[in-house]
Amino acid sequence: MKATASSKVKPKTKASKTTQQSPKKAINTKSKAQSPKRHFPAPWSLTGEGFLFPLFGRKSYNSEMAFLDEEDRKSFRGGLGSLMLVNYERSDVGPYYELLYIPGNFEHKDSNYKRITRIFVSSQTSVDEGIRNWAIPKERADFVWKKEGSVTKVEVSRDGKTFFKIKIRTLGFNFPVSTSILPYVLLQKAEDGSKLSTAFIGTGKGKFARIESVWSDETIFPDFIKGGGMKTGIGASPFHLTFPVAELVE
Repeated sequence: MKATASSKVKPKTKASKTTQQSPKKAINTKSKAQSPKRHFPAPWSLTGEGFLFPLFGRKSYNSEMAFLDEEDRKSFRGGLGSLMLVNYERSDVGPYYELLYIPGNFEHKDSNYKRITRIFVSSQTSVDEGIRNWAIPKERADFVWKKEGSVTKVEVSRDGKTFFKIKIRTLGFNFPVSTSILPYVLLQKAEDGSKLSTAFIGTGKGKFARIESVWSDETIFPDFIKGGGMKTGIGASPFHLTFPVAELVE
């Protein structure tokens, strides 16, 4: 069932452009006006640190609040999704931060795929090339990422207005992590209507992580807990991720 209008604030469908400089660690991606624009094709190799928190997608909430279009709603099946926060210390386009939301599974020709429906990064080059290479609907935002011992605090803003805040604590001992245990195959929709599938590959060293507090402006980013999110997940530091060339899916 769809959420009622009285209990949910409808998200905005269009993002406004930000002119604010990113805080420390964010990357200035402006190129010289006389230089031709450089592209960064897949595959990409990325390293850094990050967090993954699982969710079991609540259809009633995510159908209305996870920034799905009509086609998405028809194919949305719920199930396992995730909230991810990443500090890419190295990538093909330089370092940048990332916040993304996957509400669960989407069915296409009897197969289930994951789909990123909301994603913000601190690099405009990452925005442009993410759309170009994998049809990932990235948007620019400013990040403040603070790490003090076992606690990490992240704030994400646009046009000077904070729309997401989270406080995370890592716990216990280190253990190996790999996407082979929890494979994620994305199916993203390009602007021309084609569908691109990408199975990213990652390995690293992880710890259990716990969300101590989280808040979002639902007009800009879904409420992770209302969407079916779990407060216990995994923090990986360091990790290595490979984003291969996307495959066209008929």
